[in-house]
Amino acid sequence: MSDEHIQEFLHEHEKQHHHGRAQSAPIDKARSTRIIAWTAVILVISFLAMAWVSNTNRDSLPKGLMVFALGVAIVPFIASPIEWLVHRFIYHQPVIRTLSRIYSVHTAHHYAYFPPWRYITGGSARRLSLSSDLGSNAEDPIANAIIRVLHFGWYMTFGVVFIWIPAWFITHDGVFLSGIVVSSIVVSNLFIVVHDTIHRPGSHRIVEAQPWFNFLDQHHYIHHVALGSNLNFLLPIADVLFGTLQLRLTDEEL
Repeated sequence: MSDEHIQEFLHEHEKQHHHGRAQSAPIDKARSTRIIAWTAVILVISFLAMAWVSNTNRDSLPKGLMVFALGVAIVPFIASPIEWLVHRFIYHQPVIRTLSRIYSVHTAHHYAYFPPWRYITGGSARRLSLSSDLGSNAEDPIANAIIRVLHFGWYMTFGVVFIWIPAWFITHDGVFLSGIVVSSIVVSNLFIVVHDTIHRPGSHRIVEAQPWFNFLDQHHYIHHVALGSNLNFLLPIADVLFGTLQLRLTDEEL
């Protein structure tokens, strides 16, 4: 779908469904202050953790495992605000002109391929099976695989620039970096698979059977209706800290 077709579709959708609310609502001063403050707190905590690693004398296996585990844990902690900011200011608002194509593609994801009205009946979410949802099932498997690879590369790029490189320069610790790399790969792949499962019910039965899946399913569905809410996906740390976590739809949104 070309940019022109996407914008034409978006304009029509705004008139029919969202009354001009295609983009997330502007962020007020209080919210901006909250975002900046909590982002700074996360960065300081992460720096202190890395400083501890760089000054730790690993003279035993338990300490080595602790450093590796810290590398694993720090990825979702740092990635959450990064994901939130990218989702809000690149995916839902073309702030950076050179990345406007990403905004257009994400707009198509929200309004052309997976609009909220396809999944709602009488005020409750209704998931369609792959066999009955021709819109979801029409994508070429090869094209879908290419999209997954591109998404993985996109996520890993942010990981390398904002987590891997700073972590190495601060700690020069291979064990810690190994934990970060492993965690980045797992989180990125989990993100892709779970997102695919949410929009294509029945495509990954094992994922759907997990106890946490229903929460993420509803969490992301709400985002497709209320664009300024639930900007995190797997782990809504930044949503909680930044005040954008929404657990249910309002009567107006339904």
